[in-house]
Formats: sequence, structure tokens, C-alpha cells
Amino acid sequence: MTNRHSHTHPEAAPTRLPLRRWPKLVVLALIAVCGAAAVLGVLRWWPDADRVDSVRALVPFAVSGTKVVHGELLSVNLACSGSESDAGICGDSAVHVLDGPSAGTTQNISLNADAISTGLRPGDRVLLLDSSGVKGKDSQLPLSFYRADRGSSMVWFAVLFGVAVVVVAWRRGLMALVSLAFAAVAVVGFLIPALLSGEPAVPVALAASTLILIVMLYITHGFSMRTSVALAGALIGVGLSTLFAWIGVIGWRLGGLGDESGELLSMNVPWVDVQHLVVASVILAGLGTLNDVTVTQASALWELRAASPTMSRWELFWRAMRIGRDHVASTVYTLVFAYLGTALVLIVAVQLYGGTAQDFLTAEDVAQEIARALVGGLALVLAMPVTTAIGALVVADAAGALPLREPIAERRAASELLRMPEDPWGAD
Repeated sequence: MTNRHSHTHPEAAPTRLPLRRWPKLVVLALIAVCGAAAVLGVLRWWPDADRVDSVRALVPFAVSGTKVVHGELLSVNLACSGSESDAGICGDSAVHVLDGPSAGTTQNISLNADAISTGLRPGDRVLLLDSSGVKGKDSQLPLSFYRADRGSSMVWFAVLFGVAVVVVAWRRGLMALVSLAFAAVAVVGFLIPALLSGEPAVPVALAASTLILIVMLYITHGFSMRTSVALAGALIGVGLSTLFAWIGVIGWRLGGLGDESGELLSMNVPWVDVQHLVVASVILAGLGTLNDVTVTQASALWELRAASPTMSRWELFWRAMRIGRDHVASTVYTLVFAYLGTALVLIVAVQLYGGTAQDFLTAEDVAQEIARALVGGLALVLAMPVTTAIGALVVADAAGALPLREPIAERRAASELLRMPEDPWGAD
């Protein structure tokens, strides 16, 4: 029998963060509708595998009969041109062929200055084009250099990245890697084949983006109302991103024809609308920052409410907004510099053509990167207050808080419809 008059002071039981019923149901309904629409979109625009295979065969990789084989460099020399051969400072390079028709043999290949400038050294693995099977081919060098074999080094970096994420972020990091794997499957298995087969680029990108966001947030951060609020804000951000991307790309007359990839698509798969493809690329480019901003904002608001249960909803909103402003400012910097780093080689190359600063900034390739940065920035800036407002409406004050250690029967009687945990992964 317990002593009711004991003077001991047991630790106070933590309380659940109470939620308002109707705002919570609206958030869950929004997510359900968006998820159902995305699934229907995937089913509607699921690509025909035979059509995709036929499209991929439209542009041959090389001359018929050419095979890609692997080799290991034994020596590296600059290929001769003109009178350099007489000076003995150039010549063919030697490679040990690892597979293909010439496997096990040592062959000569020609390496130009561009290939050597990448840092090729003896012992490096390379990919070669074996043209010995091409009819009428009478060249003395049936093997030609294709590119460096980066597979093993990239795998090691990927492993290092995965280990670092799991060690630092632990369970959440592991779930983040799982969600990234899902995103990769969605892009490679659905998005790209659907775009190649001529399905409408913007709706396809919206369907894929919605599914990726739903799966990514729930897998990484757990099935909770906190995650649901962040997800609702992110989905609204995707809608805003789509609107701004359409206005920017169509309004700026960006056709996606400023590089070889756009021209290749335009010439060989004319049923693919390259301009709409650019809109889709802008939508996808902003998913990561939307995820970041909305999850952080929802978590900040939850912690503020837990720390001050009696704070008014209006004060809660503005305190969370102060946190969000700092985050948005730093994220905008991150976004702009990320695109600057991606486009640096392009920017330097465009400068070669001269012209005014306006001509440079409005060039097709540069304008596309600016559009991605501005659209992504606009979407995340607006998604932050939207997420904050949704969270402030969903969480209630302390009046309805339920002790975690109350009797089971009372907890069941007081439980709300569609109750979701605050943080199913617990404190990491």
C-alpha cells in the first residue's frame, strides 16, 4: 500500500503537448489529399518501359560495334602533334586491358592534354572505347580513352558520407539515408523515364516531389503532428515554388537551349517540352531547403510551447518567427552560394564572350541558375511564416495537457481522434 502522506517529492510526470482538434484534422486532410493526388499522378503518368527503351536507343552512344571496356594505365604520355614527336617528349600511353575482347593484353592509347590535365597517373583505372569490332576500322589504335573510372573513389566517399551521417545524427541520420534512397528510386524509376517518354513535366515533377517529401519527412522525423505541420508547410512551399518557377521560366523566356543537353533533347526527342523541363528542375531544386526550413521551424515552435505552456498563441507565433528569420537569412545565403558553386565553371566560360553585366546575367545558362536561386529563395521565405502559423494554430495551451502516467482507462477516454506522438524517435 502506498503512503499517501509521504513527504517525498517524486519527479513530476512530463505532459503531452496538447493539440487543437480541428486545425490538426485540416493539416492531416491536406497531407492526405496531396498524397492521394500524387499517387494518382504516378499511376496516371507511369512511363511505358518499352517506349522509354526505344527513346534511349534514339541517340547511339558511339559507332555501332564499339564497346566500353576497363583498363589500368601503365604509363602516361602526352600524345604527339606536329614536330613534338621528333623531340622525344611525347608519345602513346600504355594501358592494361581488364575486360572485353582484348582482356589481359597491353595496348597503346593516345591521351591529349585535356585528359592528362585531370591528373591521370600510372595505376589509375580508366574507361576505354574498344572499336576493334567496328566494320572497316583500320586504325592502329583500336582503343581510345573515354574517361577516368571514378566508381571506386565515389563509392568510398559515399560510404564516408553515410558513416558520418549515422555517427553524428544516429537514428535520424540512418532514417535520412533511407529516405534519400527512396528519393533516388522515385527519380530514377519514375521521374526521369516519365519525362523521357513525353509525360507533362510539371505535373510529373509535382507528383514525384510530393511523394518524396511525404516519405522523406515521415521516415526521417517520425510519424508525428510536429512532422505533419512541417510537411504541410513544405507542401504549400512546393505549390508556391511551382507558381514562381512557371512565372520565372515562362516570363523570362527561358527555353533550356543554352547548353548541349537542351539542344540534344530538342533535336532527338521533340515531344519533350524543354521549357517545361526547366520549370520541373526549378521545382525539384528547392525541395531540400523547404524540408530544412519547415522542419526546423516546426521543432522550434514545439519547443517554445513546451517551455512556456501559458504563452498566448500570438506571442508564440512571433517568438517562433524571430527564430525563423535567422534561419531563413542563413538559408538564403546557403542557397545562393550553392548555385554559385554549381554554376562557377559556366559563369567563367560565359565571361569569355564579353558584353555588359546585364548581357552576362541574362544569358540563357546564367539566367536559369538565377531563376533556381530566386524561386527557391522565394518559396522558403514564404514557407517559414506559413509553417509557423500552421503550428501556432495546431498546438494548444496547457489547459488540456494529459499526464503521461495517468491510468490507462483515463488516457483512452481523453485521447483525441487520430492522436499522433510528438516525437516518436525520442530525444536523440
